[in-house]
Amino acid sequence: MITFNDTLRAGGIEPDVARVKLLRHIETRNRIDVHDVWRGQRELFESWQARQRDDFFNGVDYVASFVVSRASETVFVGLYTVDGGWTEVVAGTPDPMTGTPADSRTALHQLTRVPDFDIYADRLVIRWFLAGKAPGWWQWAHRNLKPVLEIATQQEAPFPGWLAFQHPVDELDTLPGGWRQTLRSTSGIYLLTDARGVHYVGSAKGGDGLLGRWRAYRGGRSGGNLGLKGATGPYTVSVLQTVDPAMSDETVERIESLWKNKLGAREVGHNLN
Repeated sequence: MITFNDTLRAGGIEPDVARVKLLRHIETRNRIDVHDVWRGQRELFESWQARQRDDFFNGVDYVASFVVSRASETVFVGLYTVDGGWTEVVAGTPDPMTGTPADSRTALHQLTRVPDFDIYADRLVIRWFLAGKAPGWWQWAHRNLKPVLEIATQQEAPFPGWLAFQHPVDELDTLPGGWRQTLRSTSGIYLLTDARGVHYVGSAKGGDGLLGRWRAYRGGRSGGNLGLKGATGPYTVSVLQTVDPAMSDETVERIESLWKNKLGAREVGHNLN
């Protein structure tokens, strides 16, 4: 059995000598996908990780950082040296990622990434929970052997393109971060399909784009559309046509109307106008 400690030794770190603290990050309380934050906002993740109680890294030489993926896997994302210094965070200051206010013992620690271990980042998966009681969110490496389950690419799948994209509204938040960013930055004409297969044609422009508009339909809600008051959720969404975000509202509405005509959305669908 290969363990994470074997990986440390292969990189020149002896966990029985150096004090290595293992951290397993997850933010279910705030509904934040920490894996996504690490991928898309690395500096924010590292700042959040470094913000701990003032004595949290006492006697620690290295921090091995793991995050929980959507598949509930414990994925390695980096090794850091603990430089020993820290600065006090003013009590009440909100955390930049979660918004949680600092208490009187919160500090920002100096952690430096060890680049030699970047080859394992987002690739190495360990088993965190072994037989017995749950181990909590941090452990000492020398006392806890973590089996390596795989070393594989954890990169998110590429966006499939507008023709292929189709997804349940109630599961939008499970999409990869890159996909959600694409939907958030795109305006266009969309097709909403209810549980009985009846369509509704709508448009999204400005704000949070398609993603922001579709979130209004979660839980079978009407999103403020009278035609959907009698619709049966849950819904599925797809994209008929993307438009330039700078396009005028009148032009977007004209294109939307053309799609309603083509699909007969007023005659056999939920559209009323």
